[in-house]
Amino acid sequence: MVNIEFIKAHYLQLLTLLQQEVSLNQSTQEFLNYVLLYKNKFSSAENVDNVQELREFLRGANRFADEFSFSDQNGSQIRALIKGLYDLLNKTI
Repeated sequence: MVNIEFIKAHYLQLLTLLQQEVSLNQSTQEFLNYVLLYKNKFSSAENVDNVQELREFLRGANRFADEFSFSDQNGSQIRALIKGLYDLLNKTI
């Protein structure tokens, strides 16, 4: 089972990267706002219902990310963090 603190750390890393991206490209603010909607859920990802919901959110976030042009500097890391979070959540059950 994956440590919840590890999941939170990955999520916070994603937020930090997205905030950096917004400073480079204001058009990505909408994606950051979307990811911020789940901040409280990632803080309490202990129960199975939250894990399921977070997995669904990350699937949607992955698709939604396709609508944005991220910088070369951050784009691959953003996508890797989304995928990594999804993989971590799959290991929690």
